[in-house]
Amino acid sequence: MRNTMIIFRKEDGKESSTVRILHYPLIKERRSRKEVSIDLAPEEAKELHEAIKKSISFKRPPHRPRNSSKRLLVIVNPFSGQQKARDLWRDEAERVLSDGQWLCEVVETTHPGHAVEIAKTIDLDKYAGILVNSGDGLVSEVFTGLLLRRDRERALKLPIGHLPGGTSNALAAAICFASKLSIDPFVLCKAYSESFSPRYGFMREAAVMAARPTYRPLRLFKAEVEGSGRVPMFMSTTWGLIADIDIESERFRWAGMIRLHIEAILIIAQLPTTCKYRARISYIPVGDKELIRKTMLKYNAVRHLFGKKHFNFEPVEEYTGESQPSGHYSSMAEALSASSAPCSTAPKLPPLDQPITSSAFTVVEGEYVMANLTSLSHLGSDLPYLPSSKLDEDDIFFLTLIDWSLIKHRLQIGTLMITIDGSRHLDYACFQSIPTDSAFLGIVIPVRACRIEPLDGCGGNVAVDGEPKGKGKAFQVEALPMSATVIAREEVKR
Repeated sequence: MRNTMIIFRKEDGKESSTVRILHYPLIKERRSRKEVSIDLAPEEAKELHEAIKKSISFKRPPHRPRNSSKRLLVIVNPFSGQQKARDLWRDEAERVLSDGQWLCEVVETTHPGHAVEIAKTIDLDKYAGILVNSGDGLVSEVFTGLLLRRDRERALKLPIGHLPGGTSNALAAAICFASKLSIDPFVLCKAYSESFSPRYGFMREAAVMAARPTYRPLRLFKAEVEGSGRVPMFMSTTWGLIADIDIESERFRWAGMIRLHIEAILIIAQLPTTCKYRARISYIPVGDKELIRKTMLKYNAVRHLFGKKHFNFEPVEEYTGESQPSGHYSSMAEALSASSAPCSTAPKLPPLDQPITSSAFTVVEGEYVMANLTSLSHLGSDLPYLPSSKLDEDDIFFLTLIDWSLIKHRLQIGTLMITIDGSRHLDYACFQSIPTDSAFLGIVIPVRACRIEPLDGCGGNVAVDGEPKGKGKAFQVEALPMSATVIAREEVKR
């Protein structure tokens, strides 16, 4: 029933004896629309209709809108994904939502920050959720707008669905993966997943998810970047090679996802004259051996290796408050400073312009190709960078580095980068550790707080959730004591 919509037709004002069932099964790794009509006696048809309708009943959104209609606001960035987002909505998603009897109000963005304005002012009682048809950048704008609201305790319970209409669709991919939906046709454990390919787009898959939603929490984080101040983060803050490729490849945007490969070749061919960055890295490690073990697992690992309840999640609690303050915070700095109690008892990061003095931090210095702070399993629709990472990982995120002292030659970096789509980058020695005697450092380092300070004017692009924040800028990340709500599916079971 997970991919089923149902329509009970009426003819001449009387109930027909025909039950019409719409279904979207996976056929050759693509969602296909199938229709079945069953002719029964009127009473039998009504009983079947009611039974199926009950099993696929609409789940009330956790922000508890006063208007109970199935109405969604769809925000489309017409310039996203080689300017194909509008066509993807019309050809792949709109009919699915219509079949599911959703009313969709479509708004196209006209300028940067438009989605921030929409999220800041949206009537929470009018809509059951927002669908964002674009890449991760527009998703970030929506979260920013919700965080700027003084009623954000309720606003963050408004479900957000990511329709993958951009070049990089990390959130949509991470949600699918967490729901045991593989987005690679070559997955080895097909008996444990529904497999579809991100290379041909998975807009319809996301639309089916939105038509039959489950609501999951998504942990939010706070990034502070030198010169840019504090901004929210839901996916990653990257510095060095990956950020360089992502940001510098904008000149090849016309090429779609291939732009990343073009830029990667150009940069890696110039190593070590490029991407050799010196930095001081300070972090609070999480010494959980089981958590560290899971970071070694690739995206196609048999599911039970992650742990029986690894991908389980706590349902989003319904908003129960009677009223919330109106208006907005004047800035993101004010909004993030107004956060409630901290996530954990771990020492917090001081402001970026103040030194770290707590002994809880491990500090290392060296020359790095890149340093990344990530909280999602994916960095792009076909980039399962850290499959064990969960959507709601409490206050934990992950530090990954490539240390120049462990690199044998530039080809090693090139092959590492082209193997991320199969998570085989986790096998590379240069990705595995930092040479130090001060603490145990595994392949990936779970952390509760981290500051990265580029040294000697070394440069290197910094990006928060894919958005450029300058070159050679110091930055730090820690968890916020709040989560957003995303549209997902219940985990597929076999």
